[in-house]
Amino acid sequence: MNGIFALNQIKELKKSKKLCSQLDIELLILHVLKIDKNVLFRDNPPLTEENLLELEALIERREKGEPIAYLTNNIGFWSLDLYVDDRVLVPRPETETLIKEVLEKFDTQKRYVLDLGTGSGAIGLTLAKERPNWQVVCSDISLEALKVASKNKNRNSLDVFLVNSDWSNSFKSCQFDIIISNPPYISPTDLRIFSDGLKFEPTGALVSESDGLRDLKKIVQSSSQMLADGGYLFVEHGYDQSDMVVSFFNNFNFSCIRKYKDLNDDDRVCSGKLERC
Repeated sequence: MNGIFALNQIKELKKSKKLCSQLDIELLILHVLKIDKNVLFRDNPPLTEENLLELEALIERREKGEPIAYLTNNIGFWSLDLYVDDRVLVPRPETETLIKEVLEKFDTQKRYVLDLGTGSGAIGLTLAKERPNWQVVCSDISLEALKVASKNKNRNSLDVFLVNSDWSNSFKSCQFDIIISNPPYISPTDLRIFSDGLKFEPTGALVSESDGLRDLKKIVQSSSQMLADGGYLFVEHGYDQSDMVVSFFNNFNFSCIRKYKDLNDDDRVCSGKLERC
């Protein structure tokens, strides 16, 4: 067993594992050996019998559709290195659209920011890193998700406040400059929730009633009470939900409403400015 080297094993597994890509196999070997890619290709280290057993177990889980990020407990998001497991959603590239638009809109001046439904902390922690003068609060109704966010806060040495709350109850007396959220927005009848990958992620962080719109509407409504006058709300939504989300913004005294497209050219984010009468 000690004569099996990592690069040779990648070649063999690529032939026999039809549902697991070469990239997946490489990432799993890096995880098992606790090395980076440079060491893999420079040294071609051997795999012990224990390494091979661990690798085979991980590949079996991957071939059943489990996200690679859950197997390695790691994913890159914007400029952060994040820990993830099945207590939180895997951060997606589409969510970086939220980050991009917020950072382009606001400079480094001190602001009070709320990340609603933080999950792994990806959004709030990224904003805290990119804008150190901002005071960022990350909230989630799930205590287990907040444990993951806390781990990422410590891993990246960032100063944010973590709060266990639903969409509004802990913040009714607050006045934030920016509220940002990537809430559940998939309809319970959407068959995607049974697809590989999604079926392993926490349903409560994916699915929302009323065709996926219930939580989006609640967030827009509650944000109209938690934002300072002139404050901004940014929300991520489904590719086919932008018109309904815009109607929610209009119904709760938001102006300067904008839609933003993701890298796939789908409507993915809406923002609005609160104008109190």
